[in-house]
Amino acid sequence: MRNDKSTDNRRILVIDDNESIHEDFRKILEAPKDSGSLDQARAALFGETPSLPSRVHYELAFASQGREGCGMVHSAYGEGRPYAMAFVDMRMPPGWDGLETIENLWYVDPGLEIVICTAYSDHPWEDVSRRVWDTDKLLILMKPFNSIEVVQLAHSLTKKWNLACSVKRQIESLESSVRQRTAEWREANDRLQERIVNRMTETEKELPQDNAAAAFRQKEEFLAIMSYEILTPMNELVSTVSLLFDGLLDPVQRAHATTIQRCAQDLLALHNDLHEFMAGPRQEIRAGGRQ
Repeated sequence: MRNDKSTDNRRILVIDDNESIHEDFRKILEAPKDSGSLDQARAALFGETPSLPSRVHYELAFASQGREGCGMVHSAYGEGRPYAMAFVDMRMPPGWDGLETIENLWYVDPGLEIVICTAYSDHPWEDVSRRVWDTDKLLILMKPFNSIEVVQLAHSLTKKWNLACSVKRQIESLESSVRQRTAEWREANDRLQERIVNRMTETEKELPQDNAAAAFRQKEEFLAIMSYEILTPMNELVSTVSLLFDGLLDPVQRAHATTIQRCAQDLLALHNDLHEFMAGPRQEIRAGGRQ
């Protein structure tokens, strides 16, 4: 899967009523502005080559209360520049607590990855699980936390958010392609039916009336060719729909995939009807040959 690193979303929102916590997140996640000059000076003085990779650049934003943070998420989502993740404190008096904040954040942006920062005494895990259900977009960071945990969470969850968006775009592109191909196949099928009827009519006119067996053989050969032309794209359509169902589909996408699957089944039924239609004349000709 192709992933353009230059367009990755690394926007992180920190919601905490303690200004010193904001500063801690800045120190942990924002690369020092003079890190490059320090590395150059070290190399010049000691002949050392910097061994650590460059720090990942995160775009940080801060809110002191849950309601304020929810407004920032709403604005960012509406502007098409959503946050990839948020660190949310559990206790932020006098406003919303962490759980209420999370519920409102996911109402605005269901795709937001969230880390809730909590102490053992804040809320029992059973209460957290009951309020937000079992979601794969929520992680717990116990206080006091260390900088390595914060860096790992920021790296993993922003990467997870970007991968999820990439998968969603590919699924949407695949759905659009399948819809287009389905429309093309329906149109081709309509033309095919018309060609079959016209060819069968022309064949009946060209051959003598007493040569029904020869005429029918020609019809069967033509039908076999047309059957192949139908089944080839049909099999491709069925396999493509199966790939869609194997992916992560939301309810709307699953409904579209179900529609495509039903269209494929209709085309297969049409193919079977054509063969049943030809089965009757075939039996009549065989019966006539035995008389």
